[in-house]
Amino acid sequence: MGSQMLLNPEDAQRFMTTYERVAIAVHAVNNEQADADPAACLVNARRQLHDNPERLDEAMKHLREHNIPVDPDVIEALSQIKLAEWIHIKDLKSGAIFLNKEASEAYSTVGLTQQPGAILGGRGFLVETGLCPFAGRILCDGLFVGRVQLGPNLWSDFHERYLWLKAEGRLHRSVDTAPPWQPAPQKALEILEPWQMVPLEYADDAIAFLKAKLQPHHPLQEQELFPFLKREDRQTWILEKEEDDGTTWLLDLTQKRRLKGRTIYAFRELADSDELEQLIQNDHQEWLDQFDDDDEELTED
Repeated sequence: MGSQMLLNPEDAQRFMTTYERVAIAVHAVNNEQADADPAACLVNARRQLHDNPERLDEAMKHLREHNIPVDPDVIEALSQIKLAEWIHIKDLKSGAIFLNKEASEAYSTVGLTQQPGAILGGRGFLVETGLCPFAGRILCDGLFVGRVQLGPNLWSDFHERYLWLKAEGRLHRSVDTAPPWQPAPQKALEILEPWQMVPLEYADDAIAFLKAKLQPHHPLQEQELFPFLKREDRQTWILEKEEDDGTTWLLDLTQKRRLKGRTIYAFRELADSDELEQLIQNDHQEWLDQFDDDDEELTED
């Protein structure tokens, strides 16, 4: 079984085999000699498929005439490939994060045999590449053109944007919600007082504070944490796994409990985004209820 960040080897092999056969066929129907460099051959064919979608049907006809088999799932994926400039934010254990150039949507993608960051040589690049739906995930085809690395300040701005998109329900891990394949955005998470997002520039300080505050035997000490939300009126936090796999905890530094005979700060894992949303709404209502709105209106004598 493959890791979350990569297709399993069987799916990767069938994708690459059909992708390469289609690329060679695209050149053949144009009476062109395929480039000896496989990557250059794929990049050229991908551009032609983008500029002239009918090329895929022509390539399929050529392959049938020469009795060359292809995988229908891969053909379907290639028919939906989105070739564009994407902003590579970072690689996580759950997948590589890309933003579209407009920074209006975020995508968690899998690679074929390598993560995008390993191919690019780091994080934070503006690149032309192809994303497509395949094997239940969003696949990055691993072909990068015109890579430009973002400066640290610009990368930080886009990372902040990624966190905002995630909170808004616009981090897409499958094509079920992801434009342009299935434009059905998730319900946005509304952050209400007394909860507030932890600014990215304070994330490292917050992590250091939490690690120092937690008891050495606290279960969260074993996790790579990312501080997502904090109540403005108390030391209560919403924490996520750094690799962003959807795991979320509520940590309350104002309460303690016993675990295996030892005292720890109270925490629990939230079941899903619905529970987080309900928690925020309940806390907001309690926060509103503390204000007295029964003051008499001032009037002149």
